[in-house]
Amino acid sequence: MTKSKTAKKSVFAASIVLLGLMLPAGAQDNPLLWRGRLETDHRILLRHEREWAWNENRLELQLEKRANPLRVVSNVWIRHLGPATAERSTELQDKNRIHPLRPELREAYAGVYGFISDRLDMTIGRQHIAWGTADRFNPTNNLNPPDLEDILDFGRSKGSDALNLQWHFDHHSSLQLVFIPLFRPANLPAGIFSGLFDLPIEPPAGLRIGTYTDTLEMPHNNLRKAGSLGGRFRALAGNTDVSVSYVWGPDPLPLPREAWVQASGSSHALDVEAVLFYPYRHIIGADMAGSIGRTGIWAEAALFIPTREVVLTTHISPPAALPMPLPPQTQETILEKEPYLRIVAGADYTLSGGTYLNIQYIRGFLHERGRDALNDYLVVQTSRHLRQNTLRVEPVTGGFTVADRGDPAGNYGFFYAPSIAYLGVDNLEFSLGAFLFGGKGNNLFAGLLELHMIRLHARASF
Repeated sequence: MTKSKTAKKSVFAASIVLLGLMLPAGAQDNPLLWRGRLETDHRILLRHEREWAWNENRLELQLEKRANPLRVVSNVWIRHLGPATAERSTELQDKNRIHPLRPELREAYAGVYGFISDRLDMTIGRQHIAWGTADRFNPTNNLNPPDLEDILDFGRSKGSDALNLQWHFDHHSSLQLVFIPLFRPANLPAGIFSGLFDLPIEPPAGLRIGTYTDTLEMPHNNLRKAGSLGGRFRALAGNTDVSVSYVWGPDPLPLPREAWVQASGSSHALDVEAVLFYPYRHIIGADMAGSIGRTGIWAEAALFIPTREVVLTTHISPPAALPMPLPPQTQETILEKEPYLRIVAGADYTLSGGTYLNIQYIRGFLHERGRDALNDYLVVQTSRHLRQNTLRVEPVTGGFTVADRGDPAGNYGFFYAPSIAYLGVDNLEFSLGAFLFGGKGNNLFAGLLELHMIRLHARASF
């Protein structure tokens, strides 16, 4: 099926969802509730001959229909993302090659308050199930697959097709049970960010990697193999919100289990073909959020328990002209069958002059798996409103990581993202900012070292 036909079918499906919600809108006692946002996001690289790094125009529409005890919600993105993709003159007849549209059904669910019992709420359909109390970095939030398309939009996730039940013991405590019958993996970074989480392959001295291809082994599409289960108990103790949770299911990011390395057509080059799969894991989580005086505090911890050890077996067929011998097969442990703990702890505070400060410590980013692979991150955000709240400046916003505590000067990374926003028109935010990266070694931020960029962003809400 061509991209054009696929896009048309996606637009048609999204339109049906919207129309389905609009049809009963005539009833005066249960009006259709709708709201939306229009965003434009443009980024240009400071190097690479000032190339465009990101070009997105997004229309978000959310519609809601209430007819107690029923509530129906739909959220759709309609986007123009990226440049024209036409490669032949005949493709100029296809508008989707010139103005590529990417419609996406983010949510479509029905919820019932007081289902069977006054204490039980049920939600079924595609939905976001947000667990955790930290700011955008939530190690206990594992039911929705991460949306890594824009790696700089931290904390974004995709909706899951789920059955969500919540039993309320009283106004301060509840038990939530979630069943997700279908597995949907995380989508990886796009555009200039693509390849950021690729399999790291170090060729022998004197050789280079020619081409890389891989095959994904998806979980079998049945209830036992493709499903995920989750449960969370939540309660309010004093002024502190606490919860404990459990999740079982596949990892949304794949790991390699086998690879074939053989001589390429060019001299001293190796072609690599890998097999990736999605291992299962148990996750036990806990989080809290509260305050001490005027300071808000939060903390999350998630213990990841792999169900198996992941060993990468590499089969090697080196070029015949290579002077050095290479073993025909190697094995490397990618993930040990040992629990590992991801942690987030943070606080925010508004100074007497009006400056807002948010600081978080993170142990283990979402792509880091295994006790020895977790890095430490410190993320800081400051903001202040000026000129009767018509301007917002964020002069000190960014993050820092040390990937090797034994050699901090040789393996560290940071990003700096200052911005200034104009807020003088109701429901409109217009901002100018930058993303700057630095560091050494093999870490997330150092991998973006050449991607310094200026960002122009506008958001109109209605």
